[in-house]
Amino acid sequence: MKIYGAGGIDPVRAYTQVKRKKEETMKDVAPQSDSLEISPEAKEIQSFKNALAGLSGVREELVESLKQRIEYGSYKPDAGKIADGMLEERLLDQEV
Repeated sequence: MKIYGAGGIDPVRAYTQVKRKKEETMKDVAPQSDSLEISPEAKEIQSFKNALAGLSGVREELVESLKQRIEYGSYKPDAGKIADGMLEERLLDQEV
């Protein structure tokens, strides 16, 4: 079986006509710009995040004091307080 042509349709001409028509309709439409609106809640959260980013997670004075006390041998941790803190933290984890 032999097929001759595309049945009288010139694909290049059809493509260019569609493209030209699309370009003409796009000329009439004003270009749109993207926009973004941030909610007041999101702005508040961002301000909190920025404030927290400025804070140090380590209390430098306390760490330095403990280092010195350990070095001098004067640091004597209270085992009871440590155990109480561990138990309390465990109980808090179970509540969450």
